[in-house]
Amino acid sequence: MIQIRLALTGLICCLGYSLCVGDCPLDHYRIGCNADRIAGTADDMQLFVECSQIYRHSDPAHSSDPTWLLWHYPMYYSAMYSRYQIGEPGFDVITDDAARQLDGAANSDYCLWIECVRIRTGLTARNTSYGIVLQQPGDRFCHSRLPESHIHLQYRLSAPAGQTISTPYWITYRIVDSLGKYEASEEFTLVFLADPLPGDTVVDGTVDGNDLMRLADYWLAAVSGYENDFYQRTDINRDGIVNLADLAEMGRHWLTSLTLYTDPT
Repeated sequence: MIQIRLALTGLICCLGYSLCVGDCPLDHYRIGCNADRIAGTADDMQLFVECSQIYRHSDPAHSSDPTWLLWHYPMYYSAMYSRYQIGEPGFDVITDDAARQLDGAANSDYCLWIECVRIRTGLTARNTSYGIVLQQPGDRFCHSRLPESHIHLQYRLSAPAGQTISTPYWITYRIVDSLGKYEASEEFTLVFLADPLPGDTVVDGTVDGNDLMRLADYWLAAVSGYENDFYQRTDINRDGIVNLADLAEMGRHWLTSLTLYTDPT
């Protein structure tokens, strides 16, 4: 029933696009600039993604409800295709916040590329209508050249029937402007099937110095929340600020690695 519900949701979304993009029921990253909304600061011309919809539909028992239950997306098994899959999140641009909207015309004033920086082997992100396949670092697609800014992606993981997957899969993105008007975004990571280790802020299966450097980048940053994905998981306890409590939690898992080799590849 869940798979049928997801399929119908996607169909309704696609049919409804021409009427109102804002009514799409699926989750999306929204691309903009000037994350702090303050003119004259360092991030005025830097790309970023607004994350408030991410993990909104993460309750397997209520997949179309806005619960933000988990800090990862579940995936649903298709016996027909022998794979786990989910049809969100996709990408769009910010159009309802003047301070954060991109200035100019896509593919003329700026040209946005969505790049895969890291991905756990076996996971793929696809849009078959546009020939998009992201399955290894360096794969990318030009968002600005698509017919519309509102795009859906399906995430897939092949697995034999009955195979239970208990460790996280992830893809890390970055957005760049090939025309150079905007600076590249910070990296941001999307997680499926299970949470990473607490403190694995860069999401690569190990808590180490890379994660500590990421935490340092956001040290004492306040107003953490869904919009910025809790500063890319550096607000480990999700209490609204990156501080000593998060450092202590990272320390409890220091140099711990997930066992990632029992799942299908």
